[in-house]
Amino acid sequence: MNGLRLVLLVALQALFLGEVAPFGEWSRPQWALWALLMLPPQLGPFTKLLAGFGMGLGLDIALGSYGHHMVAGTVLGGALPTIHSLFSPRDGYEVTNKPTVRDLGTRWVIGVTLSAALLYHLALVLVDTWHAHLLGAAIWPALTSAVWTTFCCLLMHLLVIPPGRKNSSL
Repeated sequence: MNGLRLVLLVALQALFLGEVAPFGEWSRPQWALWALLMLPPQLGPFTKLLAGFGMGLGLDIALGSYGHHMVAGTVLGGALPTIHSLFSPRDGYEVTNKPTVRDLGTRWVIGVTLSAALLYHLALVLVDTWHAHLLGAAIWPALTSAVWTTFCCLLMHLLVIPPGRKNSSL
């Protein structure tokens, strides 16, 4: 199910949402991150790394961005186990925990989503901006895009998986 979700969101972003930037370059959400963030925290680190690589590669092929999303997705996939351990509950993750508001809480979902979006957008900016003198001007759009991506991911999260509904198929 997670693989299908990842493929579907990469295709959706590439076909329809790739150029959606409501406030210009200051807000370029990455919708496909939500599928990566819906991977269970108990999943192995290599699987998360591979999923991040696959998401980025799919976006690069679809958008023609020459490896930028692949690098950022791989960085995020590699850092996702660390992000999950930083935000882990005091007793650790249970086998049945899903990365939803119902299972792990609002603070966990917001914290993980914002951290992951910030890391992804900063990696994307570093790959896009090769010159050090341009990096300072690119940090602010990365920060605002990360906040916008967090908002969009939370919106999708609440639309697809409402907090009060128990869904055993996800």
